Amino acid sequence: MKEAFVRELKRKTLSLMHNAQYLVGRRRMEAVFDGYDASTVENPPMKGTDTIAFVITRMVRFHGGETSILRLGTRLAQKGMKVLYLVYKKQSVEEMKLCAKANLENYEGSFAPFDAYVSGIGKKYVMPDVVVATSWDTVSYAKKLDTYRMYFVQDYEPYFYRFGEEFLMSRSTYGQGLHMVSLGAWNREMIEKEAHPVSPIDEISFPYEAREYPVTERDYDAYADKKTITIAVYVKYYGKRLPNLIPYILTNTAHELARKGIMLDVRYFGEAGTYRIPGGKNLGQLTHEGLARLYAEADFGMVASMSNISLVPYEMHATGLPLIEFREGTYPFFFPDDTALLASINDRDIAAMLLEAIKDPARIKERNEKARKHMQGLSWERTGDEFYEIIHKAYNAGKA
Repeated sequence: MKEAFVRELKRKTLSLMHNAQYLVGRRRMEAVFDGYDASTVENPPMKGTDTIAFVITRMVRFHGGETSILRLGTRLAQKGMKVLYLVYKKQSVEEMKLCAKANLENYEGSFAPFDAYVSGIGKKYVMPDVVVATSWDTVSYAKKLDTYRMYFVQDYEPYFYRFGEEFLMSRSTYGQGLHMVSLGAWNREMIEKEAHPVSPIDEISFPYEAREYPVTERDYDAYADKKTITIAVYVKYYGKRLPNLIPYILTNTAHELARKGIMLDVRYFGEAGTYRIPGGKNLGQLTHEGLARLYAEADFGMVASMSNISLVPYEMHATGLPLIEFREGTYPFFFPDDTALLASINDRDIAAMLLEAIKDPARIKERNEKARKHMQGLSWERTGDEFYEIIHKAYNAGKA
């Protein structure tokens, strides 16, 4: 009788848990469906090149993707365009500005709520010459504006989800008629291979800001005698950054190194300070100055670029910090061979690689010099100028 009661209690508990998960998922999808439009549009000719509006979900502090939008918008403003950032979720303009300033101190452009902007067109606001979607969920909003529509593709977003509704919905946005511009070549390759777009897709160089991450004097020869190895690890909660696998791997790596008399000091960064990560210290979300200090103090950096590469590997290389990446990810797509320690998703791999690497400090230095040479000429000015030229090319094509 008691066993039957326990079984029934477990069944009811599991049922309640499943119902709760369903309700949470349902509420999240209802938020996605609010304003959702899956239609394909035909782009009208561009009427001018004076104003551009970027549509974003919300402005969030310490967010790499939104920092990239601000950098791109700032460069376009420097080129003479009037730049707007339109936020479609509820957020005050004051909060938008505060978050933007935390991401990029000297950003240029102005903010407005999307709905207020649309309702004010013809009164307080003018229709922009170009509107730019910046993530798959913003595409529906960009299509509400009857103007030339572009799509700044920073990552292949279907890979953010398990196969299902959001995977399919995000993939469909690549075929909805917007003029796409890919940050780097990898997104473009994935879209052409998996989404078969019918509208134009251009690409711009993957940049980094060299002035914020100058090279640090580093004694590579001292690596051979290290009894403590400090690794700066970029972590995010979403799956493409391996947030659960990396702590597991590095915990096993620490055990392996300890058997050789070497301590592993793991310092995570990139997520909120409240984010709990086993086997290391979470430094939270760091400013540019904090990141530069961390890169200078660490012996190796580690990033899991499993979809489109992030800015972090570029920043680490720029400061002279040796890098650990994953061969299953996209790092080899962006950098030449033998510029980083390329691990497999194998908990025994990294300890052996580190032990071998510190025996040959000269090769560590050579790898990073090769990476830095490959990065020469990359900048947000160059990338912004490329985007500017794409806009003007589209404008001139519309006049023909």
